[in-house]
Amino acid sequence: MAEWATYTLADFLMFSPRVYFRLVERYNQGLWPFQLVFIAGALAVLFATATDRRRARAAAMATLSVAWFFCAWQFLWLRYSTINWAMSYGTAAFMLQSGLLLLAIRWTDRAALPANSLRRRGGIGLMVFGLLAYPFLPLIAGRAPASAESFGTMPDPTAAVTLGALVAFLSQKLWLLLPIPLLWCAFSALTLLAMEDFGAWAPFVVILTTFALLLVRR
Repeated sequence: MAEWATYTLADFLMFSPRVYFRLVERYNQGLWPFQLVFIAGALAVLFATATDRRRARAAAMATLSVAWFFCAWQFLWLRYSTINWAMSYGTAAFMLQSGLLLLAIRWTDRAALPANSLRRRGGIGLMVFGLLAYPFLPLIAGRAPASAESFGTMPDPTAAVTLGALVAFLSQKLWLLLPIPLLWCAFSALTLLAMEDFGAWAPFVVILTTFALLLVRR
């Protein structure tokens, strides 16, 4: 038992920070300019979250579902799993979340909170954070700009935008969609912390903000 106390988070890494961020850079370069399509999709989701129209909210859930599927297939399965065997499980979780988001379309008719709701406004703010903060993390963390993360192509900003939308749409059934993105944020935060990357603060902020908004009664 005493031996476990000598381990640090870095001891559980299967790759070096250089290998991981180089993988992200090559992934981004290979996709460009496809990231712009998902950014447009994220803006559409943001607009849908701010409106009271059921069809717009249903379209937002469908867009989020596509984003989770794309991250699972293109990044987790085809790229990340080559350096981290655990990503086969991550891929399955992301595929499950994609399916749940599609099923949740039928729940959006009773999901919207009032436009002036503090929780709804906070959810929109969390979406903006996921959309705008993550692309600039490399500048703060001292990494190459090519390692920037964007909604729909990378898991972290996709989880952040999704949590913001779910908080804003929150109904009793939509609680079922919160665990996977929250668990991913926790996993990502610990991974970045193990790599001693300054960007680890971002997923921690997403988790804390989500729980804080869930405690808001209106």
